[in-house]
Amino acid sequence: MNSRFGLCGQRIVVLITNRTYDDPSNKGLLTFVNCWDVKWATRVQDLFTYGKVTALIIIIVTGFVELGRGKVEYFNFDNSETDITKIALSFYSGLFAYNGWNYLNFVIEELKDPHKNLPRAIFISCILCTVIYTLTIVAFHTTLSIQEVMGAEAVAVIYADRLFGNFAWVVPVMVALSTFGGVNGILFTSSR
Repeated sequence: MNSRFGLCGQRIVVLITNRTYDDPSNKGLLTFVNCWDVKWATRVQDLFTYGKVTALIIIIVTGFVELGRGKVEYFNFDNSETDITKIALSFYSGLFAYNGWNYLNFVIEELKDPHKNLPRAIFISCILCTVIYTLTIVAFHTTLSIQEVMGAEAVAVIYADRLFGNFAWVVPVMVALSTFGGVNGILFTSSR
């Protein structure tokens, strides 16, 4: 098992199953899928990616509806950070959201026509992430103050509680599925 997917895979299995490395029953659904068939792993990844993007689009559309209602009281630059080193650090911290371009290099052997499709995938994914996450932040600020966003553990959950009423449970489920998809992506790429 160690040679099949390495130490990184073991750590992720421990996170999913909450078992120790030495536990003989240490199995995880995502590890099985990633070891068994690449097509299964990519289908699982596609499914969770579509779910994540759908949830973000729902948040964005709701934000635009709120903007249409005139909810702009939290769009100001009062108490904004002006220290260039802190601004640079914030850009560095934001790179995690765009880390997929790095993972693409690990699975280059899985791509058809990688000389054409790898740069295309990197370019499209970075632009798409930038647009979706920027619009999501705009949507959040139609309803939440800067202090609420900075102090929240799960901004999307607070946003959903305020706007979606009885359907607020959908966002935490989508966040959990997105996390599951993120783990699948790490397993898919790190094991290669």
